[in-house]
Amino acid sequence: MIKRILGTITGILLAFNVFAGSATFDFTDPSGVSNLSFDMTAPVESISGSADGISGSIDFDPAKPEATNGTISVATSSLMVPKAKMRDHIMGSMWMDAKKYPEMTFKLSGVSELKAAGDGVFKGQANGTMTVKGVAKELNTEVTIKHLVGKLGAKLPGKKGDLLVVSGTLIVNRDAFNINAGQKLDKVANDIHIGLNFIGYSEN
Repeated sequence: MIKRILGTITGILLAFNVFAGSATFDFTDPSGVSNLSFDMTAPVESISGSADGISGSIDFDPAKPEATNGTISVATSSLMVPKAKMRDHIMGSMWMDAKKYPEMTFKLSGVSELKAAGDGVFKGQANGTMTVKGVAKELNTEVTIKHLVGKLGAKLPGKKGDLLVVSGTLIVNRDAFNINAGQKLDKVANDIHIGLNFIGYSEN
């Protein structure tokens, strides 16, 4: 009987140890620090802007960072450019069609070619699917993941937990996502250069 009890306790402890480091990080940033930046440089003019309507969640385990997975969404209506008239065009049906497609999403399935780059810092290739205007495309892009243990209180005073910072750059083709495909190429570049800086938190 004692051996059986000890065996059960040992099993529970081992199971706890396996999952203790795994946590779900909420990327709905209450302070609005998370953002996406974009740049489209065409022969006639350059367009730069940003978006801060970030939400979603990511599961991360520092012992298995390659298994990092989850979904991040960006509210289409949060896309901002300097000129109001230009933004009206971007929100329209030929471009982002914000009313019909209120969100852009990236579903992360894992991280390959992973390398440790310091205490709690990992670099690799984020693998997943990006969906824009209802068009889903497989995508691989370089990403840096920073696991900041016990730093939640520095962002949200009074809270205890960790932060997860995901950053990177990628290039997407607007033709591929039916964003006014083949049009206005002299003023709006076909390649969209995107910068990511997302912050998630997990309380404990």
